[in-house]
Amino acid sequence: MVATSTVPAVRFVRVRQSGTERRFALLDGHTRERYVELVARCAGAIEELLSPSVMANRVASWSVRPPELVLRPWRLERRLFAARLAGLAVRRRTIAFADVRRCYASMSPSIVGEALGRAGIPTACEVEMFLAGLERIGVEGLPIGPDASAVLANAVLAQVDRALREAGVEHLRWVDDVVLSGGDASVALSVFRTALATIGLRPNEAKTRILLDARDLGSTTTVSGGR
Repeated sequence: MVATSTVPAVRFVRVRQSGTERRFALLDGHTRERYVELVARCAGAIEELLSPSVMANRVASWSVRPPELVLRPWRLERRLFAARLAGLAVRRRTIAFADVRRCYASMSPSIVGEALGRAGIPTACEVEMFLAGLERIGVEGLPIGPDASAVLANAVLAQVDRALREAGVEHLRWVDDVVLSGGDASVALSVFRTALATIGLRPNEAKTRILLDARDLGSTTTVSGGR
């Protein structure tokens, strides 16, 4: 039997978007395929964690053999998000905007593993070990770029979604950009901050703001990016 290397390889590309520099990870073919396979094995269970308030990076279909993840068309999801946001603005006079600080980079292997474990996903340890291997070669948190990372990020933030629902805070989430409404916006933000702290994440306070009159929504930026 010929031994084959299982050591992951990655190249990094820095891209500046909206004034922020991001480091995208380009995984080698074998590593990318393994990543997709691991996430495809738990994609169905992750989707079950998500409510209709989550409007980005939802899985349309998946396959373990061959490894494949297909996300819903993001342009369609963006239009749906805009429509839902407009409806929210009609119902609620005051809404708040929040964001997760260094979202993907902050989601360490242990944070991802714990999120999957809490959800009872059997492959939690395998996913955590795989991400730990990437961490050893310089990937910080979830690698930016692969769709598999987007699916895992939704799994981690599903606990934040649940905490908001349980507190009676109506919300919409596009990746890590969150729109909050219902009652006192300051209280809603407090619930959001506490939920993040519970899983080891922090809000991006520079992007946190309260819009007192939702009629001004058309003149403010609602979400920071696409996929």
